[in-house]
Order: sequence, then structure tokens, then C-alpha cells
Amino acid sequence: MENTANMDALADVLKAIRLSANTYFCSDFSAPWGMEIEASQQGMFHIVVENSCWLQHVKEEGPPLQLLTGDIVAFPTGGAHWISDTPESPRQPGSDVVKNILNGSNPFQPKEEDNSIENISVIKTSTRKKSPATTLLCGSFSYDSSMDHPFVKDLPCFIHIKASETPELAWLRSLVTVLANESRLPSPGSTVMVDRLTEVLFIQLMRTYMTSSSSDVGYIAALADVQIGSALNLIHSETKAYWNVERLGEAVSLSRTSFTEKFSRMVGMPPKTYLINWRMQKAKVQLQQTDTAMIDIAETAGYSSEAAFSKAFKHYYNHPPGQARRHSL
Repeated sequence: MENTANMDALADVLKAIRLSANTYFCSDFSAPWGMEIEASQQGMFHIVVENSCWLQHVKEEGPPLQLLTGDIVAFPTGGAHWISDTPESPRQPGSDVVKNILNGSNPFQPKEEDNSIENISVIKTSTRKKSPATTLLCGSFSYDSSMDHPFVKDLPCFIHIKASETPELAWLRSLVTVLANESRLPSPGSTVMVDRLTEVLFIQLMRTYMTSSSSDVGYIAALADVQIGSALNLIHSETKAYWNVERLGEAVSLSRTSFTEKFSRMVGMPPKTYLINWRMQKAKVQLQQTDTAMIDIAETAGYSSEAAFSKAFKHYYNHPPGQARRHSL
């Protein structure tokens, strides 16, 4: 019988969609400041390392959202939004801000106080209290959006982790501190460390969304479901084409009919379709990233011959497996 070790389906999917993440900057912004961020095919995130600011999703109605120290917000599907020190502050295009900061020219750089003699009287008579700078850490998440996987289609448009409501995530604040320090004071290996830590951040965002979401349908909800989540783990852990709908149903204590109905409702496709799709996606990865013999890949995907596998692969991807191997990474 197939080894049913508890493979983490979420981790497996993240590998399949080629999740990558990077932090653009961790910078101090002196008021007034603001960024207008256009919709993107990449996901985006902001972390308020210190002080506060305001944010609003362009497509959302209602008042803007105030973010406080330690708050984390993300737009996994790259939704347009703005973020600034006050809702009324003028805003610059986010792409220009990122470009300038990466070139060493922060457009919102805190200004040093002028203590020259001619300005002492101005300082003494000024009644305006200087607002403290806001420290922001911003970056992006990217993945293969062409991957026909329900996880990509089910990504939420917005996630907000409030520091005040998640004391159990104190470890995540520590990770953010390390991420901020490595971004601001790079040293040997910082680039790799920052990217890996940012990927950890994305995974935690997904975990938080999975546990807090009230939805009982969708792929992310399916991952958190005791029965369907277990079935997904079994599918993702198979090393040979062992599982079928009946066996999966038995493994999670559901009849074939009940299992098929629940799986289809939550995941958005029948279990047989998901099983075939996943085997094909895994086969493509094997072709591109390993030198495994074609017949072995075919058998792992559930085909007894290279010819049958080649025909099915071409039907699925519109090109033969040999072409996938020739264009391997």
C-alpha cells in the first residue's frame, strides 16, 4: 500500500506554483508621505514596523483603515490601494517610490533639524509639533499565475493581521525585526535570508487566513478541513499512482458519494479531476527539474506506457513531454 505519510499539501502547492518573495525596502517616512499603488500581477505586503499610517483598498467602500505598529497587511492578488501618513496626504506612484529608494533616494526621507543660528528663532516660535517618522517594510510575493491550480484562484484579495489581536504571533514580530534589520543593514547572505524570511511571512499569512476565515468553501478552506485536508495530504504524498476516489473516501471515513460531493463543493472540482491535474503538474516538474526516466514519470502519473502518458500530457498541456524536458530550467 502507498505510504500515507502526512505530507503538508500547502507546502507542496507553494512549491508547485513556484512561490518566491522579496522585500523591497525597510525605510523611515517623514510626514507628509503617501503612495498610490497600482494593481499588479504580483502580491504585495506592508508591515508597520513603527508608528502608524492609513490604508485603503481602491475597490473597497467605506473609511480608510488605520494601521498601527506591528500590523501586517497583504494583497495576495495584487489589488490596487494607497497607503499614507494621513488620508489627506498627497501620494506618489508606488513604483516611483520603490525605484527611488532602491537607488538610494528616499523621497520621504526624514529631514534633519536645522539648528543654525538664523533658524533658532524659527524653531523657538514654531508651534507645530513634528510628527514622528513611520517605518515601513514593503515587498512582494510572486508565483506562477498561469498554473491551473485552485489555490491560486482562491487567494484572498486582502489580509490584515492586527498586532493587538494576535499576541500568539509574538514570534512573527521577532521575524519582522530580523527582516527589517537585514533589509536596512545588509551583510553577507542578507539577500537570501531576506527572501526566505519573506516566504515564511507569506506562509504565516496563509495560515492566519485559513484559521480566521469564516468561509466553508474554497481551496484554502479545504486545506483546513479535517476530512478534505487529509485527502489533499494523501494525494500530495503519493509516490505512485495509488489513490482513487473510492480509496480516498475510505481513508477519510466518507462514502464515495459523500466524499465526492464535499470535495467538489470545497475545492471547486471533482476529486478525480484534481488527482489527474496534480499528477500532470507533478510530472511536468519532474520533466523540467530532474533526469528521471520518462517511463518512471509515466508510471508515477498512473500510465502503464510512455505512449499513453505522452498522449495524455499533450492533451493537458498542448505540447508533448519531450518539449517540456527540452525547455527544462
